[in-house]
Amino acid sequence: MKVLWWRGIPLQGRDKMASSKLSKAVLIPLDAQNQDAPEEQWITVQFNPASLKVSLSNTLKDSKSGGGQSKAAQFVDKSESTLAIELLFDTSVLDAENLTENDGTQTLLHKDVRQHTQKIASEFMQPQDAESEKPKAPKRCRFQWGSFSFIGMLSSYNETLDFFSSEGVPLRASLSLTFKQDNYQFDIIDLKDAWRQQGRLAANGAGVSAVDATMAAGRDPKGWRDTALYNGMETPRFSDNQGVVMPPSGGMTQNPSGSGAGSGGYSYGESEKLGTRIPGAF
Repeated sequence: MKVLWWRGIPLQGRDKMASSKLSKAVLIPLDAQNQDAPEEQWITVQFNPASLKVSLSNTLKDSKSGGGQSKAAQFVDKSESTLAIELLFDTSVLDAENLTENDGTQTLLHKDVRQHTQKIASEFMQPQDAESEKPKAPKRCRFQWGSFSFIGMLSSYNETLDFFSSEGVPLRASLSLTFKQDNYQFDIIDLKDAWRQQGRLAANGAGVSAVDATMAAGRDPKGWRDTALYNGMETPRFSDNQGVVMPPSGGMTQNPSGSGAGSGGYSYGESEKLGTRIPGAF
């Protein structure tokens, strides 16, 4: 089997290294009042970036005296913040979603990686009302990854396609994105506040049950089992002092490798830390 590498790390290995509580970076569309769009419109990256490059700059303006000579004191005419990131998208791994039938035979077809990258280009690069005589500026974006947050307009989009299937379908894309904002910003987000805003942090402190945490997050309390497994709770009646993080809305997925902590069942969230390794057993 061919192993794909990115920045010295095998792509398969990146998935295995990522714990279920690994925070994925998201691109969030903003409205005119800088309010976040509904969560279903957020774009989650496939692989977290290896680095973030933030640039802050000031344009100074001289203050001249009455005689026309510049004074030593200077004033800031304009501040600018820039974020440069590189994102990787890859669809080279075939799965059941790629299965198609043709003349009674089943064929696996690769998915064009641009189906992922197009979402970013159309959401943040394409002008609004592009068909009108005066197209509006594209939507502004809030890039958030854990405690890092940056608001800006996507000023530069560069896409490199560097891996193709035998049919000529692009399978891997590297995106170089640059966001700009005409003010100074250096935001540090409190993680628990961020999770609470996203409905992921249902409760803090010890003694919180999986049922109560699930209800507090506005979800069906019948999903308490997923909540408990995701947090690796030895008993669903009590959480540890780290609080309860709600699982992704997609729910529990089977471990395809069939090895390690997930063999014979499921590897979900912090469930690998449970002593039983049996799904649903507490």
